[in-house]
Amino acid sequence: MMDKIKAIFKREKTKRVSDYSGLSDFLTHAPEATKKEAMLKAARLANEDQMRTFDKARLKVGAN
Repeated sequence: MMDKIKAIFKREKTKRVSDYSGLSDFLTHAPEATKKEAMLKAARLANEDQMRTFDKARLKVGAN
């Protein structure tokens, strides 16, 4: 009998899908570890892009 009562009130474990509707939604609802990982990835990609741009500019000028 108790098992039936527990089954009625038992919450189903649902996994939140990591779809966010925008940056503010991501920053508000994402776990701290996910935010940190995203920020580090963005910084790394920006740095790589900046270095590629710097190298192209250096080749155009002909500087060493």
